[in-house]
This record gives sequence, structure tokens and C-alpha cells, in this order.
Amino acid sequence: MIWLLFLHLCSLIIWSAALLILPVLILRAVSELESCGPDGTDIARLWFTHIASPVALLAIGSGTVIFIISRQIDAWLLVKLTLVTVLVVCHVLSGLLILYSKREHATGVVVKCRLLLCTILSLECSIIALVLFKPSEEQLLWFL
Repeated sequence: MIWLLFLHLCSLIIWSAALLILPVLILRAVSELESCGPDGTDIARLWFTHIASPVALLAIGSGTVIFIISRQIDAWLLVKLTLVTVLVVCHVLSGLLILYSKREHATGVVVKCRLLLCTILSLECSIIALVLFKPSEEQLLWFL
């Protein structure tokens, strides 16, 4: 079980960092043409498909196995799972933003990247606080 927790924690850290870097890479790809890989693929797209997505699957999979093994259902855990679901939506939105930024008449990419970055950062901070404090149901009302 300890190895599973270690795997989950490591994959969460890498996924969180990869998600925070993605909007910056998207902005860089929009502003600079030399941010392409050797085959012409954008670095943001490579980062999304080769790092962020596989590590996200590993984090979610290991977290699901931990949830099944521990059979622990607390109110804070349900809130955390909801926040992780929103983080997954942000992950998908990052991929869509990569595709959108490649359009010829893409507008507002900078604002969308900044909004996405702020949302991801606030979600990650909320998840970390929930896991560290593990508030009871009464305290959870004040936390939200």
C-alpha cells in the first residue's frame, strides 16, 4: 500500500507541474515559431501527449486503486474527488486550447491561457489544502 501511495503522490506532483507548464508552453508556441520539434510538432502538443496525459492516467488510476483498497469515504474525500474531476476538465481544456491556438484566426489565446493557469493553480492549492487538513463535515462548510 505504501508503494501505491508513493506512486500516486509522485504522479500527482508531475501531473500538477505538467498542467501548470502547459499554458506557458501554449503561449510560447503562439508567440514563437521556433518552438517546434524536429518533425514540426509543437512542443506544447508533445508535452501534453507524452508527459501530461500519461502521468494523469497514472495518477487517476493509482488514486482509484487506493480508493478501492482503503474503502474510505469521507466528506472531504468526496470534495477532493470533485475538485480532481474539475482538474481533469482543465486538462482536457488545455488540449483543446493547444488545438485552438493553431487556428488561423485564433483570438484571445493569451487571456484563455492566463485564465486556465489561474484555475489550475487554485484547484491544485484547494486539493492540497483538503488533503492536508482533512476537515470534518462541519469544518468543511467553512472550508468551502
